Order: sequence, then C-alpha cells, then structure tokens
Amino acid sequence: MKLLKWKDSYSMGEDKIDEQHKGLFELSNEIYELVKSGVDDHETFRKLFIALNDYSVEHFIYEEMYMQEQEYPKLNEHISQHNAFSKKLKELALGIDKDSHIKDIGEFVTTWLLQHVLDEDMKYKKFIESK
Repeated sequence: MKLLKWKDSYSMGEDKIDEQHKGLFELSNEIYELVKSGVDDHETFRKLFIALNDYSVEHFIYEEMYMQEQEYPKLNEHISQHNAFSKKLKELALGIDKDSHIKDIGEFVTTWLLQHVLDEDMKYKKFIESK
C-alpha cells in the first residue's frame, strides 16, 4: 500500500470531478496512515470506510451523469467498473473487525483508484477533448 499524491497530470479538466478525485485520494491516504501506524481502532476505521463508501457513491453518480451529458460511448462499461468497485469494497468490509482486512481494503482502494483514474477516466477525457 502506498500514499497517493495528486499530480496535475491526473486532472480530468472538469473541476468538480478533479475535486472529488482528490477527496478519494485523501480518504485512501487516511486508510494508509491507519495501516502504517498500526492503529487498531476498528471504530475509527468503520467511520473512515463509511465515508469512503459514501463519497465514492456520490462521485460515481456525478461522474456518470457527466459522461452521459457528454454522450460518452463507453458509459455502460464505466458504470460496470464503478459497480464492481462498490461490490468489492463491500465484500472486504465484511471482515472489518480483522486487521488484515483493513490492509486489504487499503491496498484495493489505492490500486483501484490509481488504475481507474489514470487509465479508465483518461479514456473519457480523451473522448471529450476530441469532440
């Protein structure tokens, strides 16, 4: 698991989406700090997990509506990826009282966020820029 640092190259060119991506990075970094420090406070982690879940749902809805407005042809594929993220996050959270699950969630979130923003979101950015 690693700390996520925002770079200008991650920008989607849409302020609200960039702001939301930064927020997701911050929540991921909070999980990182818990894991790194060895904090064994499951209540703190639960609150952080719920915030991450709620924030990702809000972001996904906004982003999907934006892509729909832009008539992005691969919208359904992108929605499927968002749904898979939410499903996996929920599966990992079922083990929320086990230390290994805290690290597993952190690893999953960090890896998924970077891959999704840098690969999948950049696809719709290129599409919009080409219009």
